[in-house]
Amino acid sequence: MKNLLLGGLLLTVSQWYAFFLISQISLFIFPIVFGVIIFILGFIGRVSGSILFGYIGDKISRKTVLFLTALILVISSILIILLYNYYTIVLFRFLQGLSLGGEWGGASTIIVEAYNTSKFRGFMASIIQLAVPISVILSSFSIFLLSVFSYLGGWRFSLIFIIIISLISFYLIKDLKNVKVENRSKLPIFDALKNDWRNILKAIGIKMSESANFYIFTSYVFAKSISTNVVSMIVIVSISVQLLLMPMFGYLSDVIGRRMVILNGTMLMILGASLFPLKFILGELTLSVSDAALYAPQSSLFTELFDKKYRITASNFSYQLASIMGGSIAPTILRITNYQILIVVLPYIIITLICLALVAETKGKRIA
Repeated sequence: MKNLLLGGLLLTVSQWYAFFLISQISLFIFPIVFGVIIFILGFIGRVSGSILFGYIGDKISRKTVLFLTALILVISSILIILLYNYYTIVLFRFLQGLSLGGEWGGASTIIVEAYNTSKFRGFMASIIQLAVPISVILSSFSIFLLSVFSYLGGWRFSLIFIIIISLISFYLIKDLKNVKVENRSKLPIFDALKNDWRNILKAIGIKMSESANFYIFTSYVFAKSISTNVVSMIVIVSISVQLLLMPMFGYLSDVIGRRMVILNGTMLMILGASLFPLKFILGELTLSVSDAALYAPQSSLFTELFDKKYRITASNFSYQLASIMGGSIAPTILRITNYQILIVVLPYIIITLICLALVAETKGKRIA
C-alpha cells in the first residue's frame, strides 16, 4: 500500500511539474499572444484527457490509465528536448495536458477506493494533492536556477527530471492490482452527464474558484514587474506552507467535513485577493493558505460524489472543465487588463458558495 501511495504521488508530481513549468514560463518568456495560447491549450488538453482516460479507467482498468498517461508524458518530453520549435511546443503542451487530464482522476480514484473503509480517507487522498505544491516548488526553483544562470531558453532540459521520476514510479506501481469495472455503458461520459449532471455542475462550481486562485498566485504573478528570480522565491516560500497545510486540511475534512474546510478556504480567498495589490507578499501567502483549504478535500469529495461505473470520468471531467473556467480564464483576464484581482475572482467565489450549499457532505460516505 505504501508503494502505491508513493508511486501515485510521484506520478502526479511528474504530471504537475511539466504542466506548471510551461504554465509559468508561457506568461513571460513567449510573446504575449503565443504565450496565452500555450497557457490555455494545456487546459483544453486536460478536458480531452479526462474524457479519453476516463473511458479507459471506467471501461478497461484503473491501472492502465496510470501507465498510459505516464508514457505519453515521457515520450512528449523526449520529443521536445530533441526537437525544439514552435510546433513541438504546441504539441507538447497539448499532450501534457492530455496526460494530466487522465492521471489526476486515475490516481485519486485508486487511492480513495483503496482506503474506502478508512475513517481518514480524506487525509490519505490529500497526500496525492501534495503533488501540486511539491511540483510548484520544483518548477519555480527550476525557473529560479535558469534565471540566475541566464538560461531561461533552455527550460526544456529540466524535463529530464520528469523522465527519471516517471521511470521510478513505474517500478513502484508495477504490482498494483488491475481493478476492472463492470460497465455496460458505451461511453461513461454520457452516462455521467445523463444521470449525475447535477453533481457534475456542483463539482465544477466548487473547483472553479480554487483554480482561479491557484493560477493567479503561482503563474500570473510572474507577469508582475519584478525580477524573475525574486518572484520565483516568493512563489516557492508561499507554496511551501501547503506541504504542512494540505495534510492538515485533509485531516480536518475527515473531522468537520469536506464542505466546512472548503467554506473556510473561500473566506480566506476573499482576504488574499483584497491584500494582494496592497501587501503583495502577505496577499500571496494568504492566497496559498486559502488554496490549501480549497484543494485538500477535492480528491476525496469529487471521487466520493460519483458512482463507480463512471467515477474517474465524472470526477476528472468536472475537475478539468472547472480548471479551464477558472485556471485559464482568470489569469488571462488579469494579464491583458488592469482589473483588480478581487473583481475578477469574486464571481468565482459566489458560484463556489452556491454549489457548496447545494452539494451533499460526503465525509464518512460508504463507496463501492
